[in-house]
Amino acid sequence: MSFFIRGLWLAAAVVFLPTIASAHGFGQRYDLPVPLGLFMLGAGASVVLSFLGMGLFVRKKQDSVDYPSCDLLTSPLFAWMGNRVFLSVIRVLSVVLFCVTLVAGFWGSENPDKNIVPTMVWIIWWVGLAYVCALAGNLWSLVNPWSVIFSWAEALYKKIKPGASLSPAQPFSERPGVWLAVGLFLWFAWAEIVWPHNDLPRNLAVATLGYSIITWAGMYLYGKDAWLERGEAFSILFGVMGRFSITEARTSGTGRSEWRMRPPAVGLLNTDDMSNSMVVFVVLMLATVSFDGFTETPLWHQIRAGLYEVVIWIGRDALLVADTIALIAAPGLFLGVYYLFCMLMRAMSGSTLSTGEFARLFVLSLVPIAIGYHVAHYFSFLFIQGQRIIPLLSDPFGVGWNLWGTASYKIDIGIIGAKATWYASIAAIVIGHICAVYLAHVTALRALENRFAAVRSQYPMLVLMVGYTMVSLWIIAQPITGG
Repeated sequence: MSFFIRGLWLAAAVVFLPTIASAHGFGQRYDLPVPLGLFMLGAGASVVLSFLGMGLFVRKKQDSVDYPSCDLLTSPLFAWMGNRVFLSVIRVLSVVLFCVTLVAGFWGSENPDKNIVPTMVWIIWWVGLAYVCALAGNLWSLVNPWSVIFSWAEALYKKIKPGASLSPAQPFSERPGVWLAVGLFLWFAWAEIVWPHNDLPRNLAVATLGYSIITWAGMYLYGKDAWLERGEAFSILFGVMGRFSITEARTSGTGRSEWRMRPPAVGLLNTDDMSNSMVVFVVLMLATVSFDGFTETPLWHQIRAGLYEVVIWIGRDALLVADTIALIAAPGLFLGVYYLFCMLMRAMSGSTLSTGEFARLFVLSLVPIAIGYHVAHYFSFLFIQGQRIIPLLSDPFGVGWNLWGTASYKIDIGIIGAKATWYASIAAIVIGHICAVYLAHVTALRALENRFAAVRSQYPMLVLMVGYTMVSLWIIAQPITGG
């Protein structure tokens, strides 16, 4: 086990290097030095070799998830990060940015290039924060403005009415699982991928306000913690991503807050809280980012044209309907394929566990794949288009301000080259799949009767991961190489 823990640390060091991109904000074309098929075969072979290595060296069955960790807050270098004043400042800044974004959406310039809202929502928050949560730690749990504002309101209410609570904290039944969050995240994916004019500041402000009302209503009806755990889509999503990261927040036995450093990906080995709805949520994470990348390929345009012909009778909204159908179909397809391979895994292992139990056990092994693809798909978008935040911080409303002296900053489109983008994309995708192979293998050893059954169960998973590695590289290559 320790051998592969060290291996994961090394893999993390590679994946954290400057990485990837897609056509989001990327205009150069790159001619591959060898045919794309050879890259795809090489990437698939890397995953196969990692599987063979896991089978040879990871043999010990573990009933619990044990791994080395250290509390960073006990170090003088990081102790200040646990200070209440520092944490309060971070939360205040988060709320200020949230309020500025909303106000700019309703009363700032309607030009997306001059208003902070599109950059803040799509680049800094969605892409940038996802990177931070997946690679460094779940920052969202600390700075979530909906949670912070509700906590402040609750504290004020208790001062006005001592002993009372702003939330009646009705019991939030376990039965719905996280299905509400599944629906809310699918809505968000539709807004990102399908919604026309999703870069207009007012549209984004209205959507943000609507989601805010839903979130605060959920906290009021069921309690803040219960809603964040099972209803708030982004707390769940960033929490799942945070399981991959190299840090975790804990509370010690004495009640002291801890911020512990650990090997990457080991947080995904704990599958005790997986429900059927969480299986769907995790598959939805992978399917939507993959579909977003697929929409930049020539094949998608052919499929889209076919769907459009089927629904053309609807009229002017036919294209919107076609895109929506495809977006909904993508998670359904991914879920069907995943359950099919879980059936094959069950059959190969000879286990008495049900297919549903296999799905719940192994679904978190898909998370590194989702993170690797997220990195590969959005990296140049973050580092090229993300530079817009520099001038926009000085003029968030687009009215001619220069608050911090950065309003005249010009984007450097050469900061990420096409060649570096391509090779970093390969690294992110392959490392994500290797981490997934490791997680699936260790999970199989823990869950199944013996080592041979565990190894046999992973043959279908290996086929799935090799296939998805190759498909992912093909998708990523289309905008970079010009299709």
